[in-house]
Amino acid sequence: MTGEEQANPPLGIEEIDHLKRVSRIKHVILAKYFPPWAKILGSRNTQLVYVDCFAGPGQFEMEGNLVEGSPGIAVREGAKLVREGAVQNLLLYLVDEGAEQVARLKTRLGEQLPYPRNLTVKVICADSRSFIPTLLPGLGSSAPAFFFIDPYGHPLPLPLIKKILERPRTEVLINLMWFQINRDLNNPKVKSRLNDLFGGTEWQNQPFMTMHGTQREKAFISYFNSQLKCKYVLPFKVRYDIEDMQNTHRTKYYLLHASNHPKATLLMKEVMWPLGDEEGTFAFSGGRQEFLITETPTEQELESMLVQRFSGKEIGFDQLREQTWDLPFIEKHYRSVSKRMEGKELTVIRVTSAKTGIKGADRIRFN
Repeated sequence: MTGEEQANPPLGIEEIDHLKRVSRIKHVILAKYFPPWAKILGSRNTQLVYVDCFAGPGQFEMEGNLVEGSPGIAVREGAKLVREGAVQNLLLYLVDEGAEQVARLKTRLGEQLPYPRNLTVKVICADSRSFIPTLLPGLGSSAPAFFFIDPYGHPLPLPLIKKILERPRTEVLINLMWFQINRDLNNPKVKSRLNDLFGGTEWQNQPFMTMHGTQREKAFISYFNSQLKCKYVLPFKVRYDIEDMQNTHRTKYYLLHASNHPKATLLMKEVMWPLGDEEGTFAFSGGRQEFLITETPTEQELESMLVQRFSGKEIGFDQLREQTWDLPFIEKHYRSVSKRMEGKELTVIRVTSAKTGIKGADRIRFN
């Protein structure tokens, strides 16, 4: 988009779409994850690609204030990264099928012009379900990519998401609207939509079809994650907001971070871990209400898990974290536990760190 493109007149705040806190959390996660992702991969690649598959209008109203959507976050952070030299070249695709949405997005992004020379922003009015398959071949396989898949209803079809994940060094962050899908599962009128989502009819014969409540939810998420056919899927549960006038114990949607590299998952864990209602719960409700809080995982639990799993073994510190990526703990917990156990349950052979540190390639030998 260039400075010469026409921009629509600005909207008053009362005309801007309202955003709930439970919808804002996905933007917070994106804003916290995108810069470190780009810095890590930008240090060893000449170009990075970001694709927002359902970009939206670019700006919302929340609690009486204007807040930026995912495209504005990507452009703002991307411009900063390029200007600082952390990323050599950054290509952003911001896709939405609504012409009015695209027009409003271009207006919002016009406020950030001019872009740095090595930042390319392409705002595209198209249906991602048809546009992404045509985009993928042109991206080649050398540039690392991050896809943000945030529709209101069903996401892109699973066969297409799997195709995205087949690219080397490619990750996706999926907004999976559980409340909508749960309503659709037993509705014959929309069966074709779910067939499109899964790329077939096998889902109709899964055990979750006869389940209810939390049991059905867990079984469905497990099945959906398995169908992504990637090595790591990190879920972040988002419950109903008080504004929704629903039972705030219930799940509204999941954010699923899918990748094939353990370091990507560990980085996303660092971002998601402190954002739940309680740290380490990976569940957010839009307000820290006492009756929603679940028990926070403790370091004593981590210590017990590690001793049980690795007794008599030796493993690198980073490898230890990678092999236990699905536990609700982050790097500081592994370091704290290792230091507390050192000289008793384990021995630290320092390769990367100094006398008392523990990180990277340091070896952990469990007694």
